[in-house]
Amino acid sequence: MFANKPTTQKTVSGMALSRLAVIALGMCAMGMVNAQTNMDDEEKLRELERAIHAPSENTGAAKPKPARRTRAIVFDGEPEPQAAEPGNAAPTTSASAAMDCAALPPGTKTIGVDFAIQFNVGSATVSPASERTLNQIARILALSPDRCVIVEGHTDATGNYDRNIMLSRDRAGSVVNFISNRNGIDRKRLVPVGKGSSDSIQNLDPRDPRNRRVVFKVVTG
Repeated sequence: MFANKPTTQKTVSGMALSRLAVIALGMCAMGMVNAQTNMDDEEKLRELERAIHAPSENTGAAKPKPARRTRAIVFDGEPEPQAAEPGNAAPTTSASAAMDCAALPPGTKTIGVDFAIQFNVGSATVSPASERTLNQIARILALSPDRCVIVEGHTDATGNYDRNIMLSRDRAGSVVNFISNRNGIDRKRLVPVGKGSSDSIQNLDPRDPRNRRVVFKVVTG
């Protein structure tokens, strides 16, 4: 009976070491995935910054007409015409005030950048793992306060279609609320839209989890 104990102990020890090795490999793989995700996010943040600084093709404001030159005729005893004071000049309308972000016309030109924003399972609550990325996105959006940005929520094709539409819309709204409430970005600039699984990534299976994403579309014209 006692002769078998060393063999049993060796077997148990071997199994324990194997489990530890599997756990270590899993942790290493997770670390590599997280590192790759961070690299991808950094590149996408740079892409978003380029988009926010891209020249606008349509400012939405009417171009001022050139002033007409006239010769003033001054009669004896009449005061000479005075130039208008700067403070009394007619107010001008800025591009941001002229553009209604909530009523963008069809065919509006945009530059889109997608991010794998994470949410709690089956809900629209932003996961703490994505809060840092959203804070970085907000800092970039603050660089150009006149730009409208469409925030699109997307899902994969698993589950009910209508449910996915509602979930993606709610998640887009949660992202808008997070950026606005925590970072002071004007909410009127941000337009949340739920696309569900209707716009999958090209050449990717609609059921692929990578279709779960949030796309920030900077309006350029």
